[in-house]
Amino acid sequence: MSDAGKRETNVGQTAVLVEDVCKDYMRWSPLKRWKPIREARSALRNVSLRVEPGEMLGLLGPNGAGKTTLLKIIAALLYPTSGRVEVHGHSVFESNSRGRGLIGLVTCDERSFYWRLTGRQNLRFFAALYGLSKGQFVTRSESLLETTGLSRAADLPYHTYSAGMKQKLAIIRGLLSEPRLVLYDEPTRSLDPLSTQNVRAWIISKRAAAPEQTHIIATNQLEEAEQLCDRVVIINRGVLIAQGTIDEIRQRWQQREYEVHHVTYRGADLNGVVQVDPKAGFMAVDQEAAEGDEVTLRLSVARDSDALSRFLRLVLENSGTVVRCETERVTFDEVFCSLVLGDQEDGNAVIGTEAQQ
Repeated sequence: MSDAGKRETNVGQTAVLVEDVCKDYMRWSPLKRWKPIREARSALRNVSLRVEPGEMLGLLGPNGAGKTTLLKIIAALLYPTSGRVEVHGHSVFESNSRGRGLIGLVTCDERSFYWRLTGRQNLRFFAALYGLSKGQFVTRSESLLETTGLSRAADLPYHTYSAGMKQKLAIIRGLLSEPRLVLYDEPTRSLDPLSTQNVRAWIISKRAAAPEQTHIIATNQLEEAEQLCDRVVIINRGVLIAQGTIDEIRQRWQQREYEVHHVTYRGADLNGVVQVDPKAGFMAVDQEAAEGDEVTLRLSVARDSDALSRFLRLVLENSGTVVRCETERVTFDEVFCSLVLGDQEDGNAVIGTEAQQ
């Protein structure tokens, strides 16, 4: 199934096209004989995005934002209320869709494996569902088991596997059919730091070995997105609120939010003089260090305000000396939290031209 689909894939085609996808869930009541009693709850609202061949896209968002729902819709495991999804030009919802044959799904759901079977027996079962021949299964499974370091554990029962081994087996299952598109649903969730590092390193090496393969990863780990992804999209309450490279999102966010400065001064007593005052441009004032008469403050000031200039002037007016002033590179964690919180407050935190469309 997968091999036949790959032969008909055009190299220059968009790998994944998602257009105006909505997903609503109705609320039901047994007292009304299972008829809907309230309006539908929207899990996704008019989500549109495009992924190019060979790209790794990150799906970010708080818990319940709609990441897994979108991933399942792309994998054709869940039908949308409206909208369309194409994989290499094929709709994944048409009967006998070639698009579905191009997809591999990596999920951390342990219930999808058979606990009494060995790792190899589990893989053989799923290979049969994929329509792989015995020769294809042996060649691909042995290569993947060796690459992930699971060869020695392949003939042990699945229930004896550690969390890291189970995660690696899930990755092998998702790649058995040699899909053109790999979907990861939080592949490092619940893993210890060493296993997390190993899984991420393996994904990076897999991309290097198969640069034509496209990847979409849903994750709550922002560090993981920075390490693995070419671009990210941020979803909140079912709406796409930002997309682009992490640097692009950070830059656009900084243009509309605030700057962070670390100011070290000495010889001035400003205790209680400088306080949080959003109207004056001071968003946050935190003391980072104090040694003798030398103090270092972390100032968050509104962009395009004169708050920093006024603070430096205060130091000089109080017989102080400015030792140094450094502008901080804002972390992506701060950008992410600000975007999500801003969207919850006013529904207006849309970053990126495609997101606005």
